[in-house]
Amino acid sequence: MEFLILLIFVVAILVLPLKMAAAMLGARNTGVFSCLFALLLAVIIQHFVGGLIPGVTEEWGILITIPLAAIAYMLVLGTGFFKGILIALVQGLLTIGLTLLLGGVMTAL
Repeated sequence: MEFLILLIFVVAILVLPLKMAAAMLGARNTGVFSCLFALLLAVIIQHFVGGLIPGVTEEWGILITIPLAAIAYMLVLGTGFFKGILIALVQGLLTIGLTLLLGGVMTAL
């Protein structure tokens, strides 16, 4: 039961910021399953490209990750490439904020 609750929290922390960012920036597909599929596709693309480029530092990895996520968002969410980059940036900021908020709430309990 605890694993199921943890899985729901993790999916909510990952999908909710993407859904909010896609809706704010006017993506065509902003459903929960579309956002989940876009995240999965972004992870698959990033894993594939990460295997092709060995020895990437953390700073360069972030610079590579954002355009790759934008490509996945462009394909699944129905946006342009530059709007996909903005969605990826806003999603990252919202994910950090949501994680800090959830951590604060869990600490207070």
